[in-house]
Amino acid sequence: MADGNKYRGTIQSSSTLRPEYDRRKEHDCAALRLLERLRKAAREGETPSTADLQDERIYGLRPVNRIGDLKKGKHDGKRYDIERLDCGHGIYRWRLHEPARPGYPKDRQQTVFPLSSSSDWFEKATGTPRSADNPLPEFELTP
Repeated sequence: MADGNKYRGTIQSSSTLRPEYDRRKEHDCAALRLLERLRKAAREGETPSTADLQDERIYGLRPVNRIGDLKKGKHDGKRYDIERLDCGHGIYRWRLHEPARPGYPKDRQQTVFPLSSSSDWFEKATGTPRSADNPLPEFELTP
């Protein structure tokens, strides 16, 4: 050790010390596990809280991030309808809706119009009010 470097020797690359780590793959696995957990909770009629999901320690450090991924369709391209229920004092519970509620986008390219009877789709599409020649179809009439 004439040059003063006592840590001299062969340096191993990090890939030989542990297998290649892929964060995206880990997040997808955690999202899939969380989706199955929310499906089971929906069947049983329960709504797990954020703290409950964190305590289980199998969905990553922040299960809320995996929920966001599922809602945005990052896991498998399908957007899941997951409702956040505010229970007060910073406590949130989560409910999965399958099939999704009306008006919820199923994929990224889908445009969803609000469900309201006060505005007419014909007026939105054409920019002109509906005339007697174009009456409302029977299924659009409201009681």
